[in-house]
Amino acid sequence: MNSLLKNRSFISVWLGNGVPELGGAFGTFCMSILVYRLTGSPFALGSMWILYYATSLILQLIIGPYIDRWSRKWIMVLTQWTRGIIFLLPLLALAMGQLEVWQLYGVQILIGIITPLYVPANQAITPTIVNKEQLATANGYLESTVRVMTVVAPIGAGVVVQYLSVELTLAMVSTLLLLSGFLILQVQEKRGPRDIRKPWIQEFVEGTSFFFTQKMIVWLGIFVGFVQLGVGVTIVIRIPYIIDVLSGTEFHYGLFLAGFPIGYVIGTLLIGYIKINSRRLLMLGALFIGGMTFIALGLNHSIYLAIFTESIGGVMMAIFSIHNITLVQQVVPNRLMGKVVSVRMLIVRGAMLLGLMMGSVFSELYGIRPMYFMIGGIICLTSLLGILLPYFKFIDEKPHDEKLAS
Repeated sequence: MNSLLKNRSFISVWLGNGVPELGGAFGTFCMSILVYRLTGSPFALGSMWILYYATSLILQLIIGPYIDRWSRKWIMVLTQWTRGIIFLLPLLALAMGQLEVWQLYGVQILIGIITPLYVPANQAITPTIVNKEQLATANGYLESTVRVMTVVAPIGAGVVVQYLSVELTLAMVSTLLLLSGFLILQVQEKRGPRDIRKPWIQEFVEGTSFFFTQKMIVWLGIFVGFVQLGVGVTIVIRIPYIIDVLSGTEFHYGLFLAGFPIGYVIGTLLIGYIKINSRRLLMLGALFIGGMTFIALGLNHSIYLAIFTESIGGVMMAIFSIHNITLVQQVVPNRLMGKVVSVRMLIVRGAMLLGLMMGSVFSELYGIRPMYFMIGGIICLTSLLGILLPYFKFIDEKPHDEKLAS
């Protein structure tokens, strides 16, 4: 860790990721609360997020090759500045007393266009600024810092929204995102020799072909997809779960949102101390327990027990996710990282979009609690199959160093 602290580019990325996560979490909180205040409908709330992820999914199809062609640093800087400007739009509408649901939908569409640029560029730049041996540690600190910000944000946003104003919260969102861009400007990007530029379709096929020839990456992406299916459902149902089912307030909603990242931070700190020979058992066992927390939420009647349950889920998902990301970074050649991460994100966003649709429709038809039972059961079944079926023993194998081969 001492050597990482001396790496100015890593510090810039570290801070540049933490600050916008704080701003982004504030923004997510505000957008969700505003739509639910205006409509009182889980379907309307889900529709907003469907628009966001549908837009992201379309852009994700085409952006991968360009992430490897353009400067990753400047992609990150410009997307953060653009997001900061976009969040000024609902702030102005609120200030003029003319905010309508369609305006919030429009903001989500714009953010959906921007985010697919930032996420793969962010993941692709990390292996270029730290040594391979430091990747797991670097990812752990990046992820834990992001989660600390997402702990602070919902609690802070809950207080600000309930006792001050949504306008002040949106102003903070815009400021933090603009600041993030300036922090990332300090990164000394190491750009290796660029391949001769190829037609987009050729580069897209190259990244997709590599992805689907790597059994490890394919299946890790599928497992992540099932997790994101559950996340998509919970995005729709967590506000009505806290406010309507458990009779809580917006402040309680903020505390509930903070529960998962608190657990995630704890999980990142525990990773170095957990010694289990089987990576498959460690990752998928954590995923199974994470699925059980959804079922527990379906049975729960206490706001504070719900917060505790979310924190347990955060611990388990940290163990699963950080090992997952590190394995991908160890296997994928840097020249293909943007393309391969984009294919992976395509699966993630597709699963998230399906979850949002399921949550929007089924929560209106069957209620909130059955949705927690459903997604918990899906994640538990998926992880159990991964643990018990001999086919998945390859997860315990040491990844081939494809980077050297490239």
